Amino acid sequence: MKKFGSWILDHLKLVFTILTFTITLVVIGVVMLVSYTSYKTYEANFNENDLITRSLQPAQPTATEFAENFKSKYSKKYIFNAGDEDLKVTTTQGEYLKEDEYIDLTTNGGSIAANLEIKEKAFVDIVFTISSSYKVTEDGEDKYGVKDLLSNVGFVVNGEAMEDVVDLENSGDGIEWHQLVMSGFAIPAGPINVTISNASGKIAMMPQLKSIAFYASQPLSLPEAE
Repeated sequence: MKKFGSWILDHLKLVFTILTFTITLVVIGVVMLVSYTSYKTYEANFNENDLITRSLQPAQPTATEFAENFKSKYSKKYIFNAGDEDLKVTTTQGEYLKEDEYIDLTTNGGSIAANLEIKEKAFVDIVFTISSSYKVTEDGEDKYGVKDLLSNVGFVVNGEAMEDVVDLENSGDGIEWHQLVMSGFAIPAGPINVTISNASGKIAMMPQLKSIAFYASQPLSLPEAE
């Protein structure tokens, strides 16, 4: 015991340094934990207030972009594929469902509708898997796709037309699928109605559609039959 006491006295500076370092680590850890907890509380309160506020307003996303391999942070999911009977297509076009299971309305035009319900207000991301065969020639060069897509094709969510500026680009080497992501909707409890339709005189700009995927912070379901 005396040897241990002597060792401490002989190495007092080292002992003091170790104690100081240990206490500092503990304090830093506590501060970080408190800060993280405070941030998560702030984030949860902010999201809740944002959801309440924006769900009372017309449906609009916080971002609209083409994002390949998009992964939503919301776990509730429902996907309408081109061949699903719950994806409603209105057109005078005889054959619009292609062998590779995608919808093409570039001959006669028309509209595509997907309808869901949500029992509680929720954040919702909507992902459209689309392509384009539209071609224009500029300065002798062929260009494929649709510039300013949302001005030339009607994408409507709960009665509100989407208006962000995004370009749908294809190389011209056949069908190329791209994910048009509209993220961060705040939707009140009730219906989620989505339609895609050609603008008057712009039938050829209507994109081919493979699927419409919904990701939400609350469970989604099909509307009950009347």
